[in-house]
Amino acid sequence: MKRLISLVVASMVAGCASHPATETLAVNSIEKSELRYIEADKIDKVVVKNAEAFRQFDKVLLFATQFDKLRITEATDKRLAESWNESSWKEMDRICQHMDDFAQKIFREGGEFTPTKQGGTDVLAIQFNLVDYMPSSKRYKDSGMDTVGVQSNQSGLGVVTVRGTLANAKTGELVAMIEDTMEINARTATFGNLATMHDSNSKAAQNLAWRNSFRRFLDNLHAELTRLKHAKITDAK
Repeated sequence: MKRLISLVVASMVAGCASHPATETLAVNSIEKSELRYIEADKIDKVVVKNAEAFRQFDKVLLFATQFDKLRITEATDKRLAESWNESSWKEMDRICQHMDDFAQKIFREGGEFTPTKQGGTDVLAIQFNLVDYMPSSKRYKDSGMDTVGVQSNQSGLGVVTVRGTLANAKTGELVAMIEDTMEINARTATFGNLATMHDSNSKAAQNLAWRNSFRRFLDNLHAELTRLKHAKITDAK
């Protein structure tokens, strides 16, 4: 009997630990807009049409990241702008693929929103777009680097803004929009390993910088969506 009680208690504790503690989130009105603003902890901007709608979603449908609206910030150094404006579709698609790969991984392993390929009333559809980029380094092709060689650049690759549209996958109704601006850097330095040399301009290091930055963003986004799903929503005073 004692063993049974212990197992029941352990199960209850584990069950409680698997769900985030409920918190109260205030939504703020936006003048002349049906959208409302929420102060997020980890994402720069989160606006919602109906914050309580997040409770119905248990799955997520992730569309391929787009870059057709991406622009280079006007204040960018001319030489850097010219370098990135020469990027091929294949190069940019490879960068976006880093985002897509980590999105699948993080949502699959994070729980709450299981990736799916089919729509439904319990499915949240997400579309990411790269919309603005201010590079602080040339592409590896224009830096005299390919798969070998290192040229240190302590400012990383630059700053990129990602915008996300979240909708009901069944009806297409808008649920929320998010926007986040992030530094593109690997945040790592391992001596003797070119692929992890901090902010180098080699191909491997630039890929690592994009991958690590997107992973941080997606970790933060998953945390915010989980927070929204379990929160008690109130109107801001």
